[in-house]
Amino acid sequence: MDVIFLDFDGVLHPSDVWCEQGTREPRLRTPGHELFESASVFEAAVAPYPAKLVLSTTWVQTVGFEQARARLPEALQRRVIGATYDPAAPNAWRFSRMRRYDTIAQDVARRQPSRWLAVDDDVLGWPQDELESLALIPAALGLACPAAQQMLRSRLATRFV
Repeated sequence: MDVIFLDFDGVLHPSDVWCEQGTREPRLRTPGHELFESASVFEAAVAPYPAKLVLSTTWVQTVGFEQARARLPEALQRRVIGATYDPAAPNAWRFSRMRRYDTIAQDVARRQPSRWLAVDDDVLGWPQDELESLALIPAALGLACPAAQQMLRSRLATRFV
């Protein structure tokens, strides 16, 4: 099975997303942009590949897995097989302290996909020899950036041939 690890903030919309005090509802603070504005771009890019999706976004921790998955277009929802964050896992309390790469590497060790790619705006902690497994998206625009769209398509084509 092939897997794509999908982050939301900085990928499907700009990264400036916060929850208002006292709520668990994420809000985008980037004028001229909307939450999930590039979901259709991501959907079109991954359409030729049968890869499953694993949510690697902090949205799962914030709003829950079902609510995070429900934010995606229906075609992407059907591909989602889980998340890197599992509140029932014995080490769930450590999740918010872990770097994104570490949460993904832990999930890769558990799921053992034949091939995988992370689509994310966070490169902290990625070992040099794993960078080809990362489609690094610019946080300020996410996939609204044409160069990021091209890079994603290229990375998908090389990883899932």
